[in-house]
Amino acid sequence: MDGLDRVKLLRALALFSTLPEARLKPLAEKLEALTVEDGRAFIVEGAKSGGLYYVLSGRVRVAKRLGEGGEKDLAFLGAGDCLGEMDVLREDGVRSASAYAAGRAELLHLKSSDLKTWLDADPADAARFFASLSEMQSGRLRRTSDEVALLYDLSQLLLTPQATAAGLLTHALERVTPHLQGAWSAEARAYNQFEDELDLVARRGTPISSDASEPAPRAPADMAWTDDRTFVLMLSAPKRRLAQLRFRADAALTDAQRAEAARTLGAVARLLTSALENIEFRTDEALRERLRKTSHGPSF
Repeated sequence: MDGLDRVKLLRALALFSTLPEARLKPLAEKLEALTVEDGRAFIVEGAKSGGLYYVLSGRVRVAKRLGEGGEKDLAFLGAGDCLGEMDVLREDGVRSASAYAAGRAELLHLKSSDLKTWLDADPADAARFFASLSEMQSGRLRRTSDEVALLYDLSQLLLTPQATAAGLLTHALERVTPHLQGAWSAEARAYNQFEDELDLVARRGTPISSDASEPAPRAPADMAWTDDRTFVLMLSAPKRRLAQLRFRADAALTDAQRAEAARTLGAVARLLTSALENIEFRTDEALRERLRKTSHGPSF
């Protein structure tokens, strides 16, 4: 990637979009190419800030440690997204979350020291940069608020015991699609273990596929975009499938919009997976109880 391409890349970022190319040229020269393999961390929570990262290709998972152990996913980012800008400007310079490659990711890296030196050189440009940063953070806060509202709405549904997977998935689509940005259609298919098929059990909006049952995919991905509008999630418990969700936007999405939708729907999938497991457990318990009563019934 030559210098001109890197300048154009910086201009495409909201943080630098209001700045002239001449001022971005010395900053673009400081960008370093970086390849991160699947599952590897390039930002570690608690470590000293190393700078800002721009995602050229692939996907990045951002996660934060939980007090009781493990991590919570905060975001999935795609091509065109940047991350680390807030940590660059923190006085303690410590990372507030970790970032991992979700698949092979190509990144550009800008060191904290290079960004700070560039900002110090021109107060007017620094003011524009901070104004863009404030606007970007406000947008993220709005999106986070929307996601909180969605997850609260969905959690209220899950507090009501659902008798069947079909019933749960039908109500879930009704709750989820109105919270997505723009107009969306959705379908849910429950896994039929006896036929090894996915049976259509719920639909909202324009049909995405036919009504017929479909063979279960041999090696399904947990989540994937099949085109620039359609997102598919496979809900699975350990060693078994549960259901598949499909969401389709009415209009083509940008890389940033796809990354945001994937993050939100990934959180939805985790909640629904737990709920479907609970339904299976209650169904199995009820069946065992009926068998117990039958086997211990009166004899003549």
